[in-house]
Amino acid sequence: MLLTGFYLYFIDRLFIQQDHREGGLPLVGRHVIERIDLESGEKLPPSVDQKILEGSHSTKLTIRCDGYRVRVEGNPSRWQRQDNLFGLTTLDECVEVYNHVLAKYDLPPFTKNTRLKHRQTPDGKTSSYVGNGAEITSIDWTQNLSVGQGSEQPFIRGMSSMSLGRSMKPKLYPDGYSCYWGEGSEWLLIKLYAKLLSYSVTQKRTQRIVMKVKNT
Repeated sequence: MLLTGFYLYFIDRLFIQQDHREGGLPLVGRHVIERIDLESGEKLPPSVDQKILEGSHSTKLTIRCDGYRVRVEGNPSRWQRQDNLFGLTTLDECVEVYNHVLAKYDLPPFTKNTRLKHRQTPDGKTSSYVGNGAEITSIDWTQNLSVGQGSEQPFIRGMSSMSLGRSMKPKLYPDGYSCYWGEGSEWLLIKLYAKLLSYSVTQKRTQRIVMKVKNT
């Protein structure tokens, strides 16, 4: 079995948000719930659930703004593209995609941090930093590898016998085409899977959509 690869990492999932303390931003979501502190009577920022945006080629993003915080979740490399076999390789490219979406809703763009300060935390808790720009809450880095046609499952099964450190134990899924390390972790998750299967599912979904259009 010969393992080859493109040796180029790209971003295929990015969750990002930015707070605007001055408020006054347009509310963006599906539903809005007004909130009031029952003890003080103070009006709190409204609760807004996320709005799902559907683009071409069955792509999706979610966006939300409660007047103070702007948040976007999704796969910037996949948005409005037929596939993401080769995705965006820099954060600047990804943020540019998201900022283009934000502009359509009259929301300010995500910006880089130029200042950091300590975030106020409860006593006994480890101090953290907060910046004056956007905050990345989740990011997926992906690399394409090639093991030869028909060797995907044996390779993944073989890799599933390896632990990554003491705490990252492998979990092989029943189909033998996916293996995870660190599943359930809030800090790091490593996933190895056969990408051809995800393309097959997407292709079948697209074919069903076309069939529905033709039948109508």
